[in-house]
Amino acid sequence: MMSIEDLQKAFLDLDFQANRIAKLKGIDPTHLSRFNERSEQVRAQLLEMGLNASLTDSLKELCPINEQYQAPFPFGRKVLNVLSFGIHKKRFLPKRQEAYFRKEVAERSRLYQYAKGQLSID
Repeated sequence: MMSIEDLQKAFLDLDFQANRIAKLKGIDPTHLSRFNERSEQVRAQLLEMGLNASLTDSLKELCPINEQYQAPFPFGRKVLNVLSFGIHKKRFLPKRQEAYFRKEVAERSRLYQYAKGQLSID
């Protein structure tokens, strides 16, 4: 169980890590892993506290970031990949993977900012 001070430090740490990930040109797996671990610690603590019904529901739906994520590659893209001799896949998959990671980090960052605001109000 975290104290309120520890939770505030965790929010600050998550905000710092989210900003770092957002500013990097590429996604660093170590930064993503640290953010994911800290995010899960804070999520578990917020679920235990049970602040707001809508916040609790959002936190329950939230799953850890899939660090091994591979973007789906539909049939049309496969045909385009064959026609471009494999160049399309080399460009497409890393961009989709990076977009997924950035979206997940941003979503969690916004949710934790909202939770931090709820703690400040109460």
